Order: sequence, then structure tokens, then C-alpha cells
Amino acid sequence: MEGIEQLLLNVLFIIVFLLFIPILVEMNAQRLSKIQKNWIVILSASLAIISCISFPITIMDGYFFDLRLVVLTVAGLYGGVSASILLAGVTIMYRFIVGGAGASATLIVVIILLFCIILLTDYFRKTSRKNKIMLGSSLSLFAALLAIINSTLIFGAPFSYAFLFIFLTLTFCTAFFTIYLYEVFQETLLIKKRIIKAEKMDIVSHLASSVSHEVRNPLTVIKGFLQMMEQNDIPEEQRKKFIKISIEEVDRANDIIRNYLTFAKPSPENKTKLNVKVELERTIQIITPLANMNGVEIVTKLESYFTEGETQAFQQCLLNLTKNCIEAMPDGGKLYIETKEENGDLVIVISDNGKGMTKEQVSRLGEPYFTTKGREGTGLGMMAAINIIETMAGKLSVTSKVNEGTNFHIRLPIVEECS
Repeated sequence: MEGIEQLLLNVLFIIVFLLFIPILVEMNAQRLSKIQKNWIVILSASLAIISCISFPITIMDGYFFDLRLVVLTVAGLYGGVSASILLAGVTIMYRFIVGGAGASATLIVVIILLFCIILLTDYFRKTSRKNKIMLGSSLSLFAALLAIINSTLIFGAPFSYAFLFIFLTLTFCTAFFTIYLYEVFQETLLIKKRIIKAEKMDIVSHLASSVSHEVRNPLTVIKGFLQMMEQNDIPEEQRKKFIKISIEEVDRANDIIRNYLTFAKPSPENKTKLNVKVELERTIQIITPLANMNGVEIVTKLESYFTEGETQAFQQCLLNLTKNCIEAMPDGGKLYIETKEENGDLVIVISDNGKGMTKEQVSRLGEPYFTTKGREGTGLGMMAAINIIETMAGKLSVTSKVNEGTNFHIRLPIVEECS
């Protein structure tokens, strides 16, 4: 019973030094160089060997058994030739330090095992997980049998059948599960790295699509004004006004590209008090050409309220929502824009009487790449609008009915007007 306890303690050493510590090293691989990682693993395996030798089963005076060969086999196969030689040297040196008749037997067994590990290392690294488990377990069992045969024939060490069964079974099972668990962890880590890489690529894709979406808004406005300026009956004053607005929209597109903050919280130093009526009038001025092209009449009921936010981001939000409403009425209709106060908050209502949406579509608004526009949309405009309102400590709610229209309610905190 005492012998079993010692072997189980050896198993604990193997779990800690051959599984737990290498796993920690792999989890912090970015902070360590390859050389540092290798030395930590070798040091950990050396501690496992020393710990196993320090808590053995004593067979006779100066002669004892433990699971050091499992450590040497597993760590050697994974560590390569250099690591195997170092660990073999640690095993032999420490065993001679401990002393006893078994030290000479250890020398013979370790040299034979080292030779086998060197021959099998390349194959072990290239083979499948199943083959690695069977190879490592079989080699550990072979080393244990070799140690028993060597001890019996040369040094005459006595063994009971019960001890032989327990020792060989525990040797095989420990090597089996150590390699299996390490391989499972490595596979999990590899999958995690692939997922992280895929997520990074997805983020880049989202960002590129979102920038493209936001830049398309001012380009659409510029296109509308240029088409209107093709008409010969436009007064010169009106033409200059259109040119001025077009230049401003070019500047807006440039700002978006240079400092794209749609999905990031605007920094506090960029926040100012906004006159919502002025911002909405500016938005209406920009979208009017698009509304005219679609036969949409804009109906407003605006009062002056002040809130806090970043001008460019708020304009992006308003443009996204009003543009969505206009595009929902390809055959004409009315776009309603109203401001009012409810329970101490500012409420901006933007409504249309267009195609409308189902309850399922409304519930999915704001999801990346969910859109009701087919190939023409990305779904990122709505996602950006929701994010912007949230950064302004507000809330955006949507109600809609198919073939009746959609209502956007933006609720924002009111701040006092600057004196």
C-alpha cells in the first residue's frame, strides 16, 4: 500500500511538471522566446525526474523503482535529441548522487532508452496523435520492462507479481494519458489561434466594409448635387451653394477615412453641446437631393433642444437613418422628422411610410451584415447609428410594420443651452 502511494505521488509530479507547467508556458508563449520556452520545459522535466527519484518504492537496500523513465520518455520525444541527452544526464547524475546498487542499473537502462528516443524522435513529431500516444506509451512500458529484466538478471533484485502488475500498468497508463492530454491541449491551442486569426481578419473585413459604407453617404450626396447642377435653369447662387455643400461632403469623407471612429467611443474632448435642430436642418439639406430623386417629401416639426455629442458622429447617425428611410420608399412617400421633449429627455422621431419590416427583421437591426437592402447594403450603417447614440448616453428604438413604414425614436439627454 505504501508503494502504491509513492507511485501515485510520482504521477502527481508528472502532471504538475509535464502537463501543468508546459501548458502555462504555451499560454504565455508570446512573452517568451523559443529558447526560454525550451529551457523552462527542460527544467520542469528535470524537476519531475528528481522528484520521482526522491520518492521511490524501495525494493531492497539501495535499489528502488519510480516513474522517472516515463518522464524521460515523454519529455525526450517532445523535446528532441538535445533535450533527451540533457534529461538523461540529469537522471543518471541524480541517481548516482542518491547512491545504491541501482545506480549502475539506471545507467544501462537510460542509455538504451536514450538511444531509442533519438531514433524515434523524428517519426514521433511527424506522426498522428494516435500513433504518438501508442509510441510513447509503448516505449515507456518497454523501458520499465527493461529496468525490471536488467535488475532481475544482473543485480538479482526481487519482485512480487503484484508489484510488477501495478508498476507496469501505472507506467503505461501514466504515459498514455500524459501524451493524450498534452496532444488535446495542443490541438485546442491550435484551434484557438486559428479562431483568433479568423476573428482578426473578420474585424478587418468589417472595418473596411464600414468605412466604405460611411464614405458612400457623402459621395451619394455629391452625386446628387452634381446631377442637379447639370440642369441649365439653376440660378448661379444656388449652383454655388451646391458646390459649397459638395466640397464640405468631400471634407467629411476625408475625415471619415483619416479618423474613423464609428465603432469606438468618441473621446470626451471631442464632445460639444449640439443644437439638435441645427444638426437636423444640416442633415435635411444634405439628403434633399436624394429625397427628390426618389420622389420623397420631407415633412419636419423641429424645435431647438441641446444635447452633448460629437458633431461628425451625430451627423453620420442622422444621415444613416434618414437615408435608410428614403431608400425604403423607392416609389415615393413622406419622410417625417420631429423633435419633442418626453419625461425630461429629447426625443427625435424619424419616420417613413415605406416598405416597413417584420418583427424578426426589427429584432436583428444592428447586427453586422444584416440588411433588408439585399446586395446593396451591409447592415453596418444601422450598427454605427446604434453605437453612436449609445456613446451619447442615448437609446435608439425602432417600430415597424410591413407596407406601412418604420419609426425611429432617438432618446437623448437634454443639456442646458450655452449662455
